[in-house]
Amino acid sequence: MENTFEKLGLRAELVEALAKQGIEAPTEIQQKMIPEMLTGKDVIGRSETGSGKTLAYLLPIFEKLDMNVKGTQAIILTPTHELAAQVFHQAELLQENSGIEAGCALLIGAAGIGRQLEKLKTKPRIVVGSVGRILDLIRKKKIQAHLVKTIVLDEGDRLMDDGNVEDVEAVIKTTLKERQIVLLSASVSGEAKEKAMKLMKKDAIDLEAKSGGIVPKGIKHYYILSAHREKFANLRKILAGEKPAKCMIFLNNPENIEVTVDKLNYHGIKSAGIYGQASKMDRKNAMDGFREGRINVLVASDIGSRGLDIEGVTHIINLDVPEEPTHYLHRAGRCGRKGMEGTAITIVTPYERKWVHKYEKAWGLKFEQKEMSYGKLVDSQKTKKDIIKPMKKKKLMIEDKWVEGDGWGEFGDWEDDIIIEVGGGDSKKKKHKKEKDEFPFASSKTKKKDGKKGKKEKKADEDLGFFAKKAKKLAEKEANRQKSQKK
Repeated sequence: MENTFEKLGLRAELVEALAKQGIEAPTEIQQKMIPEMLTGKDVIGRSETGSGKTLAYLLPIFEKLDMNVKGTQAIILTPTHELAAQVFHQAELLQENSGIEAGCALLIGAAGIGRQLEKLKTKPRIVVGSVGRILDLIRKKKIQAHLVKTIVLDEGDRLMDDGNVEDVEAVIKTTLKERQIVLLSASVSGEAKEKAMKLMKKDAIDLEAKSGGIVPKGIKHYYILSAHREKFANLRKILAGEKPAKCMIFLNNPENIEVTVDKLNYHGIKSAGIYGQASKMDRKNAMDGFREGRINVLVASDIGSRGLDIEGVTHIINLDVPEEPTHYLHRAGRCGRKGMEGTAITIVTPYERKWVHKYEKAWGLKFEQKEMSYGKLVDSQKTKKDIIKPMKKKKLMIEDKWVEGDGWGEFGDWEDDIIIEVGGGDSKKKKHKKEKDEFPFASSKTKKKDGKKGKKEKKADEDLGFFAKKAKKLAEKEANRQKSQKK
């Protein structure tokens, strides 16, 4: 197997450009893909995260550019704006260091189309962007699709899902039959491969880099058993104890990201978030701040798990359990890149622990159970019984309201393990109040008191009266909001 870029058939300018980036030897996926792409074959490529897949397709694209033709000769499609921007910057860097005037354009949605149209007037030979925006510009005849020689589907398994595949097919159909299609990802399911093969030529080849595993070997996989309401408290303990220079936190529900960021910043942890509903500028500022070290924690939905190459990420924390085994693969792959060590921690409830076993079976991983003790991650033997403690009878328990997809309740500024218990009072009045309240925030049960214990509880009730009032006020506010929505 060739172990230099010259032997792979690349011109001297590109080899020199790579040397300026400190890249001297090709990775396995690059060794396999570059010669095949130079011959014009359609390719499906799979290799672990951080193995150099972007350069594996950019280098042959640059090598094959016809400098006598002005117009789009290569289209690179990505599932997220962040990945598109990353690929675009790598293409620009390659252009600058090699002196090859490729002309590159970044075309993504949620951005002003005016500047993009101006850029297209310069006839860029390579365009990178989101499927929807590129398809729209092709239909408006701003991109000359008949000149396209190569179409790359970066994170192709995501582009082959039901939400994207129709637009991807529409983009491909606007080009000539002689075009080349390349699909790459760290994970390519059988279904995604089958869909891709239908779009490719009959002699398409399937490549896989076998030297690395599915997930980089330098990543340690841990899980921490936790109650729902204690997930955020455990997250804070992890961040305080591990003190990661750069950490990514993943949630399933994008609507909870902004709340999480606010809570972390309230506790003095420099954080920002990226998710689909955020504006283009907010997402860009979050990514720039994280890359440059101005913020330590990046909170993201699964759009942040695809293809992003951010140096120095040491920790990945799943506050929500990934919904699919492939999602865990891509999330964990954001750390431990390029041979570095990384730590992936998943905070799970006893019910969610079954997902850990699914990841172990799917990817051949070994998870270790841990807990935070005196600021350190230590081995743990906690069980379901240690987490789910029986409710104490005959007390009014005011707890965090559970929101699906969230790991905590409304009271992020309370101390970690506070449970407010209010005893005494007329049980009949409590019952009447519960029936009247459309948004009960607490449950009431009678309490049989005896001697000193009753006095202590009464004193605790007086001390924590403020929090009880706060809980009631928030509950009423939420009830009023729900009434307004119904109207």
